[in-house]
Amino acid sequence: MPNLLAYTALIIWPLISFELFRRLKPVPAIFFTIVGGYLLLPVKVAIDFPLIPPLDKETIPAIGALIGCIYIKRKNIDFIPKAGLERWLIVVLLISPLITVFNNQESVMLGDAMIPGLTIHDGLSAIINQYLILIPFILGLQLIKSYDDQLLLFKLLVIAGLCYSLPILFEIRMSPQLHTWIYGFFPHSFGQQIRFGGFRPVVFMGHGLLVSMFVAITLGAAVLLWKAGIKTLRFQPFVVVIYFFVLLFLCKSVGAFLLGTFLLFAIKWMSIRVLQRASIFFIAIAIFYPALSIFDLFPHQQLVEIAGDFDEDRAQSLDFRFYHENRLLEHAQGKLFFGWGGWGRNRLSDSVTDGYWIIVLGQYGIIGFAALFGLAVLAVWRGVTLSRQINDKKQQHLLVSHVLIVSIIMVDQLPNHSLYSWLWFLIGALLGRVNCVIKEKVENRCDTIIGS
Repeated sequence: MPNLLAYTALIIWPLISFELFRRLKPVPAIFFTIVGGYLLLPVKVAIDFPLIPPLDKETIPAIGALIGCIYIKRKNIDFIPKAGLERWLIVVLLISPLITVFNNQESVMLGDAMIPGLTIHDGLSAIINQYLILIPFILGLQLIKSYDDQLLLFKLLVIAGLCYSLPILFEIRMSPQLHTWIYGFFPHSFGQQIRFGGFRPVVFMGHGLLVSMFVAITLGAAVLLWKAGIKTLRFQPFVVVIYFFVLLFLCKSVGAFLLGTFLLFAIKWMSIRVLQRASIFFIAIAIFYPALSIFDLFPHQQLVEIAGDFDEDRAQSLDFRFYHENRLLEHAQGKLFFGWGGWGRNRLSDSVTDGYWIIVLGQYGIIGFAALFGLAVLAVWRGVTLSRQINDKKQQHLLVSHVLIVSIIMVDQLPNHSLYSWLWFLIGALLGRVNCVIKEKVENRCDTIIGS
């Protein structure tokens, strides 16, 4: 059971975030509020008020960042973007839960349990929850505008990774104990954190896979700074990259290690054109994966066989995931367009939901999936398109590296659920930077036409 400190941490985090906004500039204040909350606050602990979704380590920092921007930094934040396709994708995400409710008013059986039909209250709660999830995206969209803002974001990410590496290394050596010692309970299955004769670190993220993905993305950010020749806390960039690469290896998660290693070699040594194509390829897999699976066009069995050539345990794990997601996909097709809603209606009595894509598809249907994943697709597509028009090599490489990182984040949502607040902030930051450059180009063209 959570101890008093777990709830105290959630309660005082807004006060900490407000102090950050008083002392720091907007971008660092938002970063440390959202990312710091994700890294430090307890898992599976929430403050549950009536009529609204429970407030936890995801939503409390997001609300704190939004309030800090508006009332402390006096930033003019639009709660919904005023224009662009991103506006309409967000509108769809906020409206679709109501349609899901109207389409799910009948009771369903989940094993021996009867789950009642959804109500208007469920729809309103889902709308609030959807919006709270998107607050980091909305803040990144409107506040990351310049090259310096974008570069600062990755500098802060590397600094956060270096600081967080200390508890990570502690748990690699001593076993994942910090969440239990500080907050009074272990948030997941301890057995899943034992791999290759050692331990996966969990710290305060809830699972070793999430820690590994954090290190993989941080490794990508460190490589980006290495490419630009920028030191972090006076450490040589090459040393930082090697440190994060070794740390990722010690985290003992094969998928994250492969993604992080790809980011290392791609960002450092691949050409801009190859990075652009790789980004489009990965984001296409992420958005079309449900359709490929429905029509049995994705090579599931071949991937299991390839994994078996390297490690039989990993092959069995992959086959287990594919088996359950195929069963859940069959169930999801019963409410294909707007989904089954929450309360476990999207699940089967003995199912295991690992991938975020199948969770979203099962709850909100293909419409909700397309809108949610579409925000990342839009950021990647616009980023690739714009990167072809930028002449400054440093800005071009920073932009296309950011694009590749976002596409890798979305690919990870196929086997896992790692798309939390700090990653939504990175996705929104990419689209915000792209939109700002596009706006500048349009204004310059208008000035040129007027001047001539």
